[in-house]
Amino acid sequence: MERIDEANQNSVALAHISGLAGYVIPFGGVIAPILMMMGAEDGSQEERAAKQALALNVFVFIMGILLVISALTIVLIPVAIVCGAVVGVLGFGLPIYGLVKALDGEFCRFPFVGAFAE
Repeated sequence: MERIDEANQNSVALAHISGLAGYVIPFGGVIAPILMMMGAEDGSQEERAAKQALALNVFVFIMGILLVISALTIVLIPVAIVCGAVVGVLGFGLPIYGLVKALDGEFCRFPFVGAFAE
């Protein structure tokens, strides 16, 4: 695992958790990571963490739209419920996991979107 510089540890933790701002402020899950990326240096760990938070929120949003569309068909309602629960847990749990790892000094990449965001 990649270690986080002690000076950047709090800003990386804030970048990971900024994705949860959408639960408090409309579109906050997109606006907060974009503001974090604009304020960070190019290629810094803070910018990479904010990109992951933004990519995760976009992924959860797109999956939510697909799940709503699939729930409109009677046959796929059980699939939409199960997948919706999984996406919900990932969308809420991964930023908290990233926060905990950042506070421990480790830089983590989110599954599914981590490689895409970098």
